[in-house]
Amino acid sequence: MPVELRIALLIALFVAGFAGRRLGWLHPPQAGFMLRLVITAGLPALFIADISRIPLRTDLISLPLGSLIIMLVSLGAALAVGRALRLPRPEMGSLVLCAVSLNNGFLFPFVIAAWGQEGFAQLALFDLGHIIGQSTFVYMLAAWYGGHGASAPAILRRVFTFPPLWALLAALLLNVTDVALPGWLVTVLRTSGQLVLLLVIVALGVLFDARLARDGRVLAALALRMVLGLALGLLLARAFGAEGMTRAVLVLGAAAPIGFSAVVFADREKLHRELAASAASISVLLGLGLVPVALWLLLPR
Repeated sequence: MPVELRIALLIALFVAGFAGRRLGWLHPPQAGFMLRLVITAGLPALFIADISRIPLRTDLISLPLGSLIIMLVSLGAALAVGRALRLPRPEMGSLVLCAVSLNNGFLFPFVIAAWGQEGFAQLALFDLGHIIGQSTFVYMLAAWYGGHGASAPAILRRVFTFPPLWALLAALLLNVTDVALPGWLVTVLRTSGQLVLLLVIVALGVLFDARLARDGRVLAALALRMVLGLALGLLLARAFGAEGMTRAVLVLGAAAPIGFSAVVFADREKLHRELAASAASISVLLGLGLVPVALWLLLPR
């Protein structure tokens, strides 16, 4: 299937989710189930199928390291912007979460369609840094802004109960020990994982909400995540000397839309959920238009 047709299919799935919500066929709880299925089944299957086979090179350390650097710099910028806007504590917390939450799950289907399995595997390595950050200091920030303590046991519980992290570590172990999975198993894992991953696009269509599109706080969150992220990705690609697919993945991942983990954390810790949800939804809409263009511009030569 041509790349253009694959991307058109992804956009059609988003529209289907959006229409399903408006027609009353689909609702946010069902979208939440879709996202949980992707986390517990889709991503682990793809991680084991593809990362266990990707040739690991020392230059690929720039991907997870770059992800963490982007999150930390974005955190500092969000704190400065939030103070300048004099945001109340709940809004400040949501702004910070939006700035440091990368929606790599949104990018995965597009990258598979345009750049194939190598692109997906490298984006998964980039996401490793994001997973580590989300499971540790981002969770601590959400709890702190919500007025709750973030104890070490609570943080460890989040880390050790996150299926994609375990799958990623298992895939890396298989890779470094040269253990080859049977070809039929790789095919099953890859095919099933790709099919389940498509639910991300449908779920985002269901959850899309643009009611706060002109709100200054939302615009600040979008700028911090996507505009600053892109600039940081370009700077890090030059600093690391990244080339080809690695450079493309680093830049694309840096400019990813706002992750829906920001919404989950904001809801859990009683922060400004509407700010996080609206900013995340609008960033996804922007991503639908910008990601296909970025895939073409960044296409590894």
